[in-house]
Amino acid sequence: METTASTASPTTYRGRGIWFFDGTVACPLAGVGERGAYAANRLVIEDDRPTVTIDRAAARIEIATRGAYPEKALVADLTFLGVATTVTGARSPIAIHLEVYREGDKIVLDLHRHLRTQEALVDLEYEAFTVVVDDRGTPRTVLDRAIALELVRHPSLTHRMIKALMAFKDHAANARPDLGKPGFAVADFELGFGMGPLTKMVVRARLTSLRAAEGLAGARTAAELLTRGAWELELKALSEKHINDVIKRDLMLYGIDRVPLLAPVVASGLRKGQTLAFRFEGGGGEIRLDGATAPLDGAPDVARAYLEFHMLGGMLAESAERFAKRLPAR
Repeated sequence: METTASTASPTTYRGRGIWFFDGTVACPLAGVGERGAYAANRLVIEDDRPTVTIDRAAARIEIATRGAYPEKALVADLTFLGVATTVTGARSPIAIHLEVYREGDKIVLDLHRHLRTQEALVDLEYEAFTVVVDDRGTPRTVLDRAIALELVRHPSLTHRMIKALMAFKDHAANARPDLGKPGFAVADFELGFGMGPLTKMVVRARLTSLRAAEGLAGARTAAELLTRGAWELELKALSEKHINDVIKRDLMLYGIDRVPLLAPVVASGLRKGQTLAFRFEGGGGEIRLDGATAPLDGAPDVARAYLEFHMLGGMLAESAERFAKRLPAR
């Protein structure tokens, strides 16, 4: 379930669900879909053991757990969209992503950033909540502005190593599509891990216009681009080993895990070579699994959430942003 959280008073959330709540920074794709322009923060809970209390007035989030955790399990998943400033003064969308796990009595954190730029970062504008976890009966601050700034300016060695091992192949870089016909890609790349002959590509992602470029003229941002014409966001599995758990969770995160067409993917993930896509135009759209399709309510909101909150989606959105800036003005 996906809802917008209340901002009037502290609200406690429990049970499986996805909630968006307002911040002070506009979403990078504000205007796409129905979600509010400032609903830039997301909470995800996957079972009924944790409770999360959001106090907008105090800029404080409290996470408590109860019950047994015999195996490592995700307690709460929080993502905050913002804008980072680079060393050259450029501004670029960023997401601060905090996952709180519990294994037995131990709290385990995964705090990382989703970037659209490779420049070094010096500052951050986002909704600076203080996030506190009940750690064996003692309140523990796991995120505040100082922690977020340190993450942005000085990412951990682990995350720098992961970044160094990421492999990227851009199919659109040297393409010369016919913009006068539908079906051209504003983004088309493969992502994987490894170096040299040990590289393993795991997914190919495409963002394709289903209309000719003439109707897109005048768009100067990705948001303006996506509110015009019709689009398809497509993911193709190039490997099963490294992507299936991610894909299965993504279906839940973006509210499409109960679409009957996707039942095999929910159960087993995508097979190698299989394609999952969703199309959106205006307020509607459909989902596609290989050659089969099904209607998808709120398709623009599904696409926007993926493009704003997912690491891979952010890369697609950045490609769309660059494409929009190359379009002729009306």
